[in-house]
Amino acid sequence: MENATEAIQEQQTRPDGDRRDPLAGPLMLIFAHPDDETFSCAGVMALAAEHGVPVTLLSVTRGEAGKTGIPQLDQPEILGAVREQELRAAAATVGVADVRFLDYRDSGMAGAPENDDPRAFIRADEGEVVARLVVHLRAVRPATLITFGPEGIYGHPDHLRTHRSAVAAVVAVGDGAYRPELGDPWQTTALYFSAVPRERMLALMDRPDGPLRELSPEDRQKVGTPRDEITTVVDIARFAAQKEQALAAHRTQTGDGGPLAGMPTEQRRATLAREHFVRQPLPWDPDPASLPTDLVAALAAASPVDPA
Repeated sequence: MENATEAIQEQQTRPDGDRRDPLAGPLMLIFAHPDDETFSCAGVMALAAEHGVPVTLLSVTRGEAGKTGIPQLDQPEILGAVREQELRAAAATVGVADVRFLDYRDSGMAGAPENDDPRAFIRADEGEVVARLVVHLRAVRPATLITFGPEGIYGHPDHLRTHRSAVAAVVAVGDGAYRPELGDPWQTTALYFSAVPRERMLALMDRPDGPLRELSPEDRQKVGTPRDEITTVVDIARFAAQKEQALAAHRTQTGDGGPLAGMPTEQRRATLAREHFVRQPLPWDPDPASLPTDLVAALAAASPVDPA
């Protein structure tokens, strides 16, 4: 990671102190539930923190509708409080202290009774959600932002809604005419969608104890991201142990039946050693064919790997 370190340090010591420099941070991540961030980006968060880049993690809900297999915890109010603490512990493991919540309620999987709860995230007014995100974006002023892609990894309703709302907020936050009372406008330099290679998702689903084994054949073809659409892969092998610790902090979600449960050790290590992303062009990019340098690209360039 020496190349990335040198580039970031050089930019951080520039005399003009330009906070818009993408290599100087901050990095902001917006996900739907506690543990989404760890599976997707724990290594990148650890790398950013190591380089002194400020990292802000925002979870839209507290994961109240998750299933734990622990009867005394499978009550929304109790589980939400437990998963908040799990998220804070996981974030601390990778050096992240700024953890925020948007305070919506977990909607559950498509068709679940939780979908009908008037407090569910998917029932919230989209304009309100965007405005609440803009407050955080204008306060943090991230150079790089990571969130879900349009497939939401595996189509969870909250993942899909998070994607739409976060993308809309990134555009709105740079519009000086949009809700000026919410803060000064800011144009993020780089927007990334967290990705999982579709082939890997299908392999997970084909396991007898796989967590998504009940998805329909139609939905199976929508999970993950085709490898040829993945733009950026970051080698986080050096932080694989920290990622394992962060995953273990989410103890209610990573036991039997979890995404990595029962996976052979070597396969598990290979799965955790790389994090995948799709960089999304922004309306204000000067040249969509030649995007500005950013933190995630610098980290990927430091240790090139294929998108497997």
